[in-house]
Amino acid sequence: MLFSRSLRLLPLPQQVGVVEGLGIIVKQAPKLLPLSDQHLLAFLSELLKMSSVADGEMQDPSLKEFVIDKNGYAGSQAEAERKLGSYPSHASALFFRRECVLEVNNDKFVIPEELPAGIQLRVSSIVLLHSVIRGYSDPFFDAKGSTPIGK
Repeated sequence: MLFSRSLRLLPLPQQVGVVEGLGIIVKQAPKLLPLSDQHLLAFLSELLKMSSVADGEMQDPSLKEFVIDKNGYAGSQAEAERKLGSYPSHASALFFRRECVLEVNNDKFVIPEELPAGIQLRVSSIVLLHSVIRGYSDPFFDAKGSTPIGK
């Protein structure tokens, strides 16, 4: 399900959800999805390329309308969101719509307000890449540049 469509073709809230979901799998069960999996490598490559194009480090006209810059803005996506209003950016947003305090067994947890979807995508991407490096440190760092992992 995570790899059923190209990341760039998904609506922004679904992009956030897929990146967050994959981050959880990679962090908590790295053996479930090895770094050598071609779908995972293609996904990571697309995610990195989208970020690089958005930051101006690369150019790819085919991605121009599908990227979120480092401030969380996208050309056509930002316009669409302004017209439609705001909405929760991902399925785990039960508590994140606004800041709230959750009390469990006399312990209080402050749950922060949800970030805008574009910024949440960038944060989730960083968490995913951090999980990849931690979960697959040997294959990641030992990969030769000519291999799919090294590219």
